[in-house]
Amino acid sequence: MTTRIERQIKRNKHLIIYGIIALVFILIWGFYMIAQMPYREAKHEATQMAEKYAKIENVDNFYIYNRDNTYYTVEGENNNNQKIYVTIPKKGNKIFIYDKNKGISLNDAQKIVENKFAPKKIIKTVFGMKDGKTPIWEVAYKNKQGNLCYAQVEFKNGKILQNISNL
Repeated sequence: MTTRIERQIKRNKHLIIYGIIALVFILIWGFYMIAQMPYREAKHEATQMAEKYAKIENVDNFYIYNRDNTYYTVEGENNNNQKIYVTIPKKGNKIFIYDKNKGISLNDAQKIVENKFAPKKIIKTVFGMKDGKTPIWEVAYKNKQGNLCYAQVEFKNGKILQNISNL
């Protein structure tokens, strides 16, 4: 009889432990979803503007660039089957449309940075605007010493405009 009671107690302990683990996972998932809300909202609004003003129909990527100002870029294809980037400043009422074929690709920008700075690891590459007028790729990378660095590569010609190293 004691073995039956002991088994019941042991089973109840396991159920409590599993319940606590499930609760922790649900809380982590909830915090993650709340943290992602601003990103999802920005992506949604930028995509709507790109659809309305640039007639974008298929979205391939979304980038957020933060330096002097914040810019949202929607990459995709418009209703004329042209591959484009639509860049929208967070503040302001202009949008900028760039034909993907009239500049370098994300991979090209990364290769330029690899050849020039020999990074240990490329962390992230985003499309943005320098000084509100020059389209760029910003490549975040870690150098050989493990320090965070940023290189700004001009979209139209692949020229390195700025390199910020050892952050």
